[in-house]
Amino acid sequence: MRYESWTATSPDGKIVRFAYKELSDGVAFISAKADGRFVMILQRNIRAPLTRKEVEAVFERGEF
Repeated sequence: MRYESWTATSPDGKIVRFAYKELSDGVAFISAKADGRFVMILQRNIRAPLTRKEVEAVFERGEF
């Protein structure tokens, strides 16, 4: 099971801390934290391990 965490800067200049952990086949935990806000997602049926870019894209869709 893979675990990875990293920091990135959003297009509007926020520093965002991301985390990705594979829990089992097809299940992953992803999270993002910025400006005191923390969002966690348990994602099922993942086709392959997600890249950092794919994890960040999940949170770009909403207004995090």
